[in-house]
This record gives sequence, C-alpha cells and structure tokens, in this order.
Amino acid sequence: MSMEMKMKNDYLLIQEIEQQEQKTQAGIIIPTEKYNRKAKVINAGDSKHIKAGDVILKNIGLGTAVTLDNVEFEIIHAKNIIAILEEHNG
Repeated sequence: MSMEMKMKNDYLLIQEIEQQEQKTQAGIIIPTEKYNRKAKVINAGDSKHIKAGDVILKNIGLGTAVTLDNVEFEIIHAKNIIAILEEHNG
C-alpha cells in the first residue's frame, strides 16, 4: 500500500536535492554547503507563497525526517525557507 501525506497550515513536505562536490580546474575540491541545502517541495499544503515543484534553500536541522514508501522526506515549516530558487536563461 502506498501512502500520501497532505500537509496542513504552512508545513511543507520536501525532498533534499543531492548536491555534488565541485572541482576547480586546478583540482581543488569545493565541498557542498554545510549549513544550507537545496530541496524540492513535494507538497505545500495550504501555503500561499510556496507550491509543489518549487526548489528552495533551507537551513539544516529545522525539520522532521519521515520515510514514505521507503523514500526519505523532510517536513519543515514555511518560515524556515531561506529562498525560493528560480532558474533564469541567459
């Protein structure tokens, strides 16, 4: 049986986006960010400003880890979002 979670109020169900280490041309490894992470919003509940599919930047350690159908997610409050990331061409 598969489960679905519908968020209430301003809580968000998110899934962290894996961030790869980057390497400069000189071979110096730039680690992923330690204190902020990118995540995709899976379910935005009643939020008026954030919607499913948005990519956000959030602080680490302010959410609750949950597993649904063997997939890891996190529940956070919308106030813990640092930014909504937008992709621009050009």
